[in-house]
Amino acid sequence: MFARWTARILGIVVAVLAIAGLFVEGEHLGGIADVDLALDLSRVVIAVALLWVGFARVRRAALSTVLGLVGVVYLLMAIIAMVDAELFGVLPTGFTGFDIGFHLVAGALALVAALVPSRSSAPDTRDDRRAPSGLPESRR
Repeated sequence: MFARWTARILGIVVAVLAIAGLFVEGEHLGGIADVDLALDLSRVVIAVALLWVGFARVRRAALSTVLGLVGVVYLLMAIIAMVDAELFGVLPTGFTGFDIGFHLVAGALALVAALVPSRSSAPDTRDDRRAPSGLPESRR
């Protein structure tokens, strides 16, 4: 459940940044966040993927895969931005300290959520055996 909620919350935050960024170009959003078109389009794709696995009925593997990819991409973007804020010319306005911090935190959170096992995948240590109907042995 932690992974699903992480995907939902990150998806909403990234979607808000993407939508707001599409209406503000050539400067920083509120003076703190980069809103270059390439970044906004990537945020749209990331938001759609996160919202899809966060709200749709998908397997845990799909959820973990999307969160893992988002985590790796965001961490790489933050690390590269520490070397070159414009990501080698892709973002003319350039990342700010807020952008780098956001990408580091969001990337780390997404990776943790992707790697933490869900409670349903933990072995069942209860002693009551259940029939295919779902009822415990004592109630069949």
